[in-house]
Amino acid sequence: MQTSLGVIEGYYGKIFEETKRLNFFDFLAKNHYSYYIYAPKNDAFLRRQWKDVFSKEELELLKAQSNKCKSLGLNFGIGISPLAITEDVDTNLSILLDKVKVAVEEIHCNIIAILFDDIKLYTQDEGEKQKTIVNKVRLYLDKLIPQGKKIRLIFCPTYYSFDAILDKVFGPRPENYFKQITHKLLDNIEIFWTGNKVLSKEITREDLGYINQLLGRKVTLWDNYPVNDGKFICKHVYTREFVNRINLDGAALSHAVNPMLECKLNEVSLATLPLLYRRQSQTEVKLMRLSKLKELFGNTVDKIIPILDKLSDFGIEKLSDSEIKALTDFVNCIDTEASFELRQFLSGYYQFDPACLTS
Repeated sequence: MQTSLGVIEGYYGKIFEETKRLNFFDFLAKNHYSYYIYAPKNDAFLRRQWKDVFSKEELELLKAQSNKCKSLGLNFGIGISPLAITEDVDTNLSILLDKVKVAVEEIHCNIIAILFDDIKLYTQDEGEKQKTIVNKVRLYLDKLIPQGKKIRLIFCPTYYSFDAILDKVFGPRPENYFKQITHKLLDNIEIFWTGNKVLSKEITREDLGYINQLLGRKVTLWDNYPVNDGKFICKHVYTREFVNRINLDGAALSHAVNPMLECKLNEVSLATLPLLYRRQSQTEVKLMRLSKLKELFGNTVDKIIPILDKLSDFGIEKLSDSEIKALTDFVNCIDTEASFELRQFLSGYYQFDPACLTS
């Protein structure tokens, strides 16, 4: 495959338990994924308190993740959301660079993501300031790292889709925003893009051709399936296979999946994406999904697949009382990580975080 596959843990809400995440790395390494970016919105050291020095506990957590990834042949990175950095770039940039230095030299990250998603614009030339910041991070990395060692730098703009919801929530995008961020943006900086929508039901090769031309480089997809952290999507548990991502190999530089809050259950959909890139048939993709469901829930899962499909497609509010009871009875009789997560979901454990789509 020309397009590399990875995961960006970039959701709002409850952060994965560390043991589950480390086990998730094993699954990814066995299923043709090549990298993992740790960037949960609720990790204060990476967003709300990004200026603070990593605590000893946080540093140890990140080192453990990095070491586990390295042992499996996965690249590891972190995503930093530097809130309000453009209010005083001269002062704040040095703080960001210090954090990047720790990420590279102590955590041994191969990937740094600078994330301006879900951050309001302060001025109409915000794109220029964002570009200046990521360019300076790129130049800093090139001086910091040993000769020959490559560190990927990925930039997520504030407007990472054509979706009008971004203009509604964060204000109308400046007319020349995309020109601001791309004019003289260094070539070895990647740009995240979620598709034509924030939650893109379809991403085509033609879509990518257009945005690649507009941004002057092949984009790295930030795929918001199967993530379920929003006001409406939190009512879903997505166990459907990936669809409508056809013939993308080589059109996207890379493809990063934003996962659900239910860590183990992500394996169902994520097992199917590599098959699309390898041009497997839809029948083979569906068989992979069924095989994964049986692995997680046992062979008797067949009897609840229609309910899981409805939960994926329409959400828990559309399940009848009898369907909820049948699903509850089923998972209560099984002692697996997947059944435990589904029980948690049914009990309301994964509540919508009102901070979603806010700074």
